[in-house]
Amino acid sequence: MVLTCIAVPQTGFIGRRVELAVLDNAMQQTLAGQGRLVLLSGDPGIGKTHTAQEFASRAEQQGMRVFWGRCYEEPGAPLYWPWLQLLRGWLEETDSVLPDEMAGSDAGVIAELLPELRQRLPELLETPSIDDPAQARFRLLDTLTRFWQQTARLQPLVLILDDLHWADTASLKLLEFLAREIATSPLLLLASFRDNAMSRQHPLSDTLGELSRLPHCQRLTLSGMSRDETEQYLGSLAGTLPLIVVATAIYQHSEGNPLFMRELSRYLLQEGLPADGVLPRIPSGIREIIGQRLNALSRDCNSLLGMASVIGRRFELELLAGLALPETKLLDLLDEALEVHIIEELPQPGHFQFNHALVRETLYEELSTPRRMSLHRKAGERLETLHPHDLQARLPELAHHFAEAAPDGTAETAIDYAERAGDRADTLLAYEEAVHFHHLALQLLEQYLPQDSERHCRLLLALAEAHNRAGGHADDSLGNFMQAVELARQVGTAADWSVPMLAHAALGYESVGWRIGRHGDRAVALLEEALAALDPAAERLRAKLLAALCRANIYCDRPQAAHAALRQATRLARRLGDPRTLFEALSAIVPARSWPEHLEERLAAASEALELVHQAGHPEWAVGDMSGWYIGDLMEDGDIDTARAVLDLHLQVANACRQPFLQAVGLSAQAMLATHRGRFAEAEQQARENLIVGRRFSPEHAEGVFGMQMFTLRREQGRLGELQPVLRHFVQNTPEAAAWRPGLAVLYVELERLEEARLEFTYLMTDELKAVSRDAMWSTSITYLAEVCARLDEAGYATPLYRHLLPYVGRNIVFGAHTVCYGSADRFLGMLAATLKQWDTAERHFQTALAMDERTGGWPWLAHDRFQYARVLAQRKKPEPARALVEAAEQTARGLGMEALARRCATLRETLSTRPVYPAGLSGREVQVLQLLAAGRSNREVAERLFLSPNTVANHVRNILAKTNTANRTEAAAYAIGHGLVENRP
Repeated sequence: MVLTCIAVPQTGFIGRRVELAVLDNAMQQTLAGQGRLVLLSGDPGIGKTHTAQEFASRAEQQGMRVFWGRCYEEPGAPLYWPWLQLLRGWLEETDSVLPDEMAGSDAGVIAELLPELRQRLPELLETPSIDDPAQARFRLLDTLTRFWQQTARLQPLVLILDDLHWADTASLKLLEFLAREIATSPLLLLASFRDNAMSRQHPLSDTLGELSRLPHCQRLTLSGMSRDETEQYLGSLAGTLPLIVVATAIYQHSEGNPLFMRELSRYLLQEGLPADGVLPRIPSGIREIIGQRLNALSRDCNSLLGMASVIGRRFELELLAGLALPETKLLDLLDEALEVHIIEELPQPGHFQFNHALVRETLYEELSTPRRMSLHRKAGERLETLHPHDLQARLPELAHHFAEAAPDGTAETAIDYAERAGDRADTLLAYEEAVHFHHLALQLLEQYLPQDSERHCRLLLALAEAHNRAGGHADDSLGNFMQAVELARQVGTAADWSVPMLAHAALGYESVGWRIGRHGDRAVALLEEALAALDPAAERLRAKLLAALCRANIYCDRPQAAHAALRQATRLARRLGDPRTLFEALSAIVPARSWPEHLEERLAAASEALELVHQAGHPEWAVGDMSGWYIGDLMEDGDIDTARAVLDLHLQVANACRQPFLQAVGLSAQAMLATHRGRFAEAEQQARENLIVGRRFSPEHAEGVFGMQMFTLRREQGRLGELQPVLRHFVQNTPEAAAWRPGLAVLYVELERLEEARLEFTYLMTDELKAVSRDAMWSTSITYLAEVCARLDEAGYATPLYRHLLPYVGRNIVFGAHTVCYGSADRFLGMLAATLKQWDTAERHFQTALAMDERTGGWPWLAHDRFQYARVLAQRKKPEPARALVEAAEQTARGLGMEALARRCATLRETLSTRPVYPAGLSGREVQVLQLLAAGRSNREVAERLFLSPNTVANHVRNILAKTNTANRTEAAAYAIGHGLVENRP
């Protein structure tokens, strides 16, 4: 028939020319190396797939390789299904196995998703496992992204994802990840979806929000054909039907939708027109039209299609044969449906699909509930028969079919397959799907087997872990863990499974809680309850519980309880002789960086834990929860060499695994060390790289770290004015930003806005710093406040600040674990002591600071030490040593680009430039030496105080005796007192 040819929307129509022109432009940009993402949306049947097909043909003519991934609407579709189709399409076409750039470990990661690859590469080694679920999924997404990028470099690519509204969440996550990385690759992503198929809760809704922010993303919405285009579409009917009347009627009913026009046209061809030429009532709904077309088929054909609809829009002959008739009769009925285009053959032999999802939905909804359940059961059983050795890949389908048939007696089988499908999804890092299947298993269990408490508890734990791994569902995860706890409590110790599951629920609750910064009080209670109920023989589990209890007490700020748990955990782990258990016990105390008095204990525990790592040959143990904290402690202790060694180990593992969190930790620590050395450009580059990597994993955390590092850099560069409006607005309008108020006070001081600084400072110092959180920012906050206090000369507040900073004496100040090091804490203690006019104490602190920052190579902080010390010496009327220090500070500041400090140094240097006239022709340096001699200092002590060599001091002493005509040091001291050269000390 004529309509068979014109049923496909013709791309020559004006309405499609526009879209194809946009797609052609995107293709040219891609060929020029600028990757593009095009989102093609519209109503069902509007022509999205046909537009993509026409564009694919054009792209192939331009020398691009095109691969298709089609999403299935049926719940049993395999995980990552559209991406599996893309990979299989590439595997079928390629001559080589992998791009040369892909390492063996990458091939192993891809083979986990695509087993066919391992058949080509049987020598592939197993990919090392990663404990952290988020990092494991990142490795998969990153590997697949780099695979497509490197494949596109060999030949420009078009990847088409059709019917994206049916994609599983794991596939959407991969699309988000890849789309962010293609801007500089010759790769075009084209994704089509129904924009009427989504609520705000639909997973694709969030994905579209993420994708729409990308600068290389473009969205095209296909609309219906116009009245004139409809007439063109039906033009070939002019000899048979009155064109104007038909076109008008069809346009009114279809609103230009090509699918609706096609079905209405077929309906008219089947029904014909009355002799008077007046159209009969055309059904208002497309389902009615589809129903009328189906009515034209035989009863057996309709029955067969109803069975096929239970399988899904796409179905395979082999599976359908198990539900229906003998093969010969079945093929005849399929031919009947093929002839009228109700179904169509797919390229894979023996596979078919309904020509539109609405056809399948219409057939499925017409089935009675008992009939549906029976067919789903038969479909599941047929799958078991057909794939006895490959059930793993079919688990989602099996779970779906047996779940739909659960009232028909398949509930236990459905629960088993749903649980296994959840475990399989977890293995494939499809955590959102793992949540779905574990939740399905739990629902079925609660409905059909509520008495199975052990399985109920196990499924709750599995669901809690799945929620945690999926990310962004911490509250759901904690809630599931608590449900498992309640269930274990109800059963009591009568069941041998209840106590171990209570213990695992408590461990899971604590693990989720501390990672999101939740207060540890509830975790402590759960862990103590589990420990009390645990069999004494379960020593390994007891050691794990004690280690978790140590960490939970850290997050309750209970140092004594934390250390008591630590001692028990390590003692038990040593007796067990298990390196991993001992490592976990030792590393439990490492996050306690807010307790400065326990630094030595943390360092000793981390050092022993790291030695266990080396002995066991498992560096990945340390590169996770421990290494970042340990680097911070080593920096605080001033052990830069060991900190660099731990960082090198960290980077080695993080880069090998390509885990974003670990890479972000490494980049953050690198930026901290670069800043410490005064390599500001390098530090900024690493901070920006850290922001890019960290946003993939935890945007909020990454932006916080980046903000802190850039605040530090811009401050040293004298560019804080650039941040002032943003920081002030952030602090004043974001409730959780109160922790940044000390930074705002410092910013005001730097910008000479002293009254605003005083208001912030006074507010923060009220009630013994009640407004300042005792968290990871505590040491930084009191350091900032010490600087503000000294600048404002607020002696009344200097004493409490000095007391809070004193535990850090002899150490560096480090923000968080590995974000920023501010050099020696003694510099800030010296500034506070000077504010209190405790000059000797201040000088001792500055001398300690100078030694620490010079030893650790903290050149920016050494410049600050010298400047602050010079200010104190100037106040004490010691211009010569003050001048020497400030000149050295200024030289360093200018060399490193520390413009703000350089300006302050220049001002102080000018103040000191007027040289006083001393009696007997004494120089300023000789007066300094004489003053120290009068104070009873030895030559060696004088040398240390004035940064001179002992020989130089001896020469100065001989000159002093000669100029003052004195015989010895005692007479010289009397001369100094008599001529007013000795300062009156407080």
